[in-house]
Amino acid sequence: MIGALWTGISGLAGSQAALDNESNNIANVNTIGYKASRISFADQMYQNDIGKGTQVLDAEKLYKQGNLKLTGVEYDLALAGDGFFAVSNTRTGGTSETYYTRAGSFGMGDSGTLQDQVGNDVQGWAMASDPAVETSNPNISHFTNDYTKMLSSKIIKYSNSVETITAKATDYTLTAKDDNATIFTGAGLKTKSSKIADVEELVKAYDTALQNLKNDPNSSSANAKSQISHIDLPDTGDASAISQDGDEVYVYINGNRISQSYITGDDADDGYRKTMKAFSDKINKIPGIKSYTATDNPFVPSTADGDVNKGILRIESLVPGDTFTISSCGMVHNGDDKPGTFDTDVVSDPGKGTGALDSIRNALDQAITGKQEDVYTDADFNGLDDDNEFTYSITIYDKGLGKNVIVPNDGGTPAQAAPITISKDSGANDDDTATLTIDDFVRSINEDDNLKNYIKAYNVNGALVVKTLDSNYDVEYSGDMKQTKDDDGNDIDPALDIKRNADYSGREGTGAEFMEIRTKIDQSASKGSLQLRLDTLGISDSAFGDFNVDSTGLITMSQDGAMFAVGQVAVAKFVSNRGLEPAGDNLLKATLASGDPIYNINNDKTADVKSSTVELSTADLSESLVNLMVFQRAFEANSKSITTADSILNTLIQLKR
Repeated sequence: MIGALWTGISGLAGSQAALDNESNNIANVNTIGYKASRISFADQMYQNDIGKGTQVLDAEKLYKQGNLKLTGVEYDLALAGDGFFAVSNTRTGGTSETYYTRAGSFGMGDSGTLQDQVGNDVQGWAMASDPAVETSNPNISHFTNDYTKMLSSKIIKYSNSVETITAKATDYTLTAKDDNATIFTGAGLKTKSSKIADVEELVKAYDTALQNLKNDPNSSSANAKSQISHIDLPDTGDASAISQDGDEVYVYINGNRISQSYITGDDADDGYRKTMKAFSDKINKIPGIKSYTATDNPFVPSTADGDVNKGILRIESLVPGDTFTISSCGMVHNGDDKPGTFDTDVVSDPGKGTGALDSIRNALDQAITGKQEDVYTDADFNGLDDDNEFTYSITIYDKGLGKNVIVPNDGGTPAQAAPITISKDSGANDDDTATLTIDDFVRSINEDDNLKNYIKAYNVNGALVVKTLDSNYDVEYSGDMKQTKDDDGNDIDPALDIKRNADYSGREGTGAEFMEIRTKIDQSASKGSLQLRLDTLGISDSAFGDFNVDSTGLITMSQDGAMFAVGQVAVAKFVSNRGLEPAGDNLLKATLASGDPIYNINNDKTADVKSSTVELSTADLSESLVNLMVFQRAFEANSKSITTADSILNTLIQLKR
């Protein structure tokens, strides 16, 4: 009978454990991500084939999928399938400890990181802290409120990384200005509206190139090339050349006829040149096309009288990879059509992958920013005389050095700068005249070993035009032109400042600012906290955006039409979920029984992440209430077996008496 007492006691203990477990399930019926547990019983050792009661083997958590509830709260996350969120306790100092949870009721902490309700940082692959920035303004490295024009934004997923490429610009519709027709006619002249139209064409091409890269991120890379063609019309020495009212010149581009009527000049040659330059200017109104009067082979832009008289126009696409078709060209003189000839000198190439994207990005940047153009006319020099002498230097931002430099410079302090000297003897050649000319300025600037690394000079319609190069089109410079000798060759002390012509000078593009930011999430790197503030990440001066997470756990923050991938939530899997040790606060700890966590790149082969959703508790209230009654009855029955054994023992004792 004594054994029956101990057997009953084991039954009471087991029933009590079961009651405690069901009470805990009931208490957590509304706990997010809670997994219900059950008690596993086993019979105890036997003696003479009679069992000695029961024992609790395990309080086993049942890792079955809970119901998902759409909350609409942007930071709420849930897992559909096998896996756990990883969180790290970084609040206690020292080495942080990683826990695992199914409770995805997260939020942004004071530090800007994604945290659980206790304050643990959610773990994942974070965005690199040094985004790659292409900017036309070296003083700004992130988007500000001035960048109001969204150009394109795409998220590109590679095999083990995620890249965001976003480009914005300041409002180029406000900064764009007409090129001055007096100076730039025939030299790629663009109106304000045509500059804006060119930018819009390039924006479409840039967006397409980004989409192509997104669709095929592992494609090979090849730069895109712009088409360059020319048309050759009857020149002034041809009897069929235009020379009077009613004559016209024309070309068919992409099936559209562009024509220019004859413009009367001082003489027939002057009228021909005015007409050809105006014809080139009219072609420039086609979005994405630029035209120049040019020399014969090679077809280099030129506004010199002798070159324009040859009737050649260079026509090129501003959009790398775009193709235009010239079907015919010619002149109409006295009602007779005299066809010209045309040919393509550089065939367009759309390129591939990142090479194509970079080519179009550079063209877009140049169209938005534009080369600086400093213009000096003969009048700005107060007329040029054979005894005049000038000096010239510039202060310009050097990208390689990351600072402003004075060019030319002997390597010393700015006070030791040695500007070039321009006189009728400087850069002299066989074409030089006895009088100092604009061509002397052009040759002197272009032949200086230092200046030619930053700028290039041109004679455009009789004016000195100094531009930045293709390689540094987006920088600004300050030109320092001084007259040091007067018409009699006497020194001028102090030297006379010659200012660039404010009416004619400007920028070749729209004069706005361009910026492209590329961010990267490297999934082969170690995991850590996930920063959500865009200002902390160095993307924008505005901290917050719209939070979103896709099914792979990729976190994006959207702001003003741009979408930035800022991190990816890591999902951990274990060999044995049952081996995880509950630690309270909805947290679990890894043990030897569970094994180490396993993470997959892009969270492949793990649970899907559901945004604005939480996983409900798997505790079943009705089942637990029934179990309470069952375990209560079991408890009562076990207590009855004890009282019965006790009663029998009392009877036996009484018999002995």
